[in-house]
Amino acid sequence: MTEHAIELNSVWYSPTGDNHTLKDIDLKIKRGASVALIGPSGSGKTTLFKIISRLLKPCSGSVSVRSSHGELEKHKMGYIPQQLGLVRSLTALENALIGAHARIGFAGTLFGLFPKKEVDLAMKYLSMVGIAHKAGKRVHTLSGGERQRVAIARALMQEPEIILADEFVSNLDIVTAREIMDMVKNLKGKDTTLIIATHDIELARNYSETTVIMKGGVKIGEICSEELDRNKVRDVFT
Repeated sequence: MTEHAIELNSVWYSPTGDNHTLKDIDLKIKRGASVALIGPSGSGKTTLFKIISRLLKPCSGSVSVRSSHGELEKHKMGYIPQQLGLVRSLTALENALIGAHARIGFAGTLFGLFPKKEVDLAMKYLSMVGIAHKAGKRVHTLSGGERQRVAIARALMQEPEIILADEFVSNLDIVTAREIMDMVKNLKGKDTTLIIATHDIELARNYSETTVIMKGGVKIGEICSEELDRNKVRDVFT
């Protein structure tokens, strides 16, 4: 049994066949680890997330995403995109229940046919993220921090072994962003692998064990997050 949840070997990606957005990426992430990806916009962080979550296929190289039992099923990855991907016209509860799609099936999700046990589970997660009292409110009426909590509850409904959080607190004020990250850190199981993409060096240092530094589609470094400071990555953001 491999100890790595994620392993990328010489991964290249381009949407057109040239001007690669990922270039020769080698990356190994242990099961249960907390890892940050930092780099400026356009450095390839989101593309890398989409490769890991199998939304994109690399042009070359190999990608292995595994559970403790074998290849990890796609629905066991909780992906929280920067724009959250919530359905604004649905309620907080209905959005959380979308995370149970793999168990409910397409028809059940489309027609809102949610078994009571799934509704109960969604309410449990909404309660855990402190927003059960807004379960019946449509998402477009919620604040940014509240929408973030709904997105976390939806990810938890997938019973994920890997959580990919892509700049998902970047639009929040500092206090709310830290509050949301504290919540994610506390909810993460010991065997759950967490990867966050961020521009925020302090966030990377406080909420990850290892930081992967990217620029121009290239992985230019990997460092213990405790040793991360602005001077060491100054050239990355210039």
